Amino acid sequence: KERPDRVAELNQLGFVWERLQPEWNLILEALITYRTLYHDLLVPSKFVVPFGNEEWSRSTWGISLGKVVYRIRSRGDFLRSNQNGPKRRRQLD
Repeated sequence: KERPDRVAELNQLGFVWERLQPEWNLILEALITYRTLYHDLLVPSKFVVPFGNEEWSRSTWGISLGKVVYRIRSRGDFLRSNQNGPKRRRQLD
């Protein structure tokens, strides 16, 4: 049984309703950093966010960003959600 008061309370606490949202936030952060450093989003397929590089957020170190970008472009990963897909697509524009 749905309890609107409980849903509101969880929203106030920052509860993530979609399981992929935290991962998307990291990917978006990595893409923003990549664009800042390289002035484009033409991420090479083998590009991995370097460990120990202070230009990148520590939480993004080790992300295989090239593979992620390929999956977004070819399969629409992270963009298929009815709830968050359109918002995420706008974030990439």
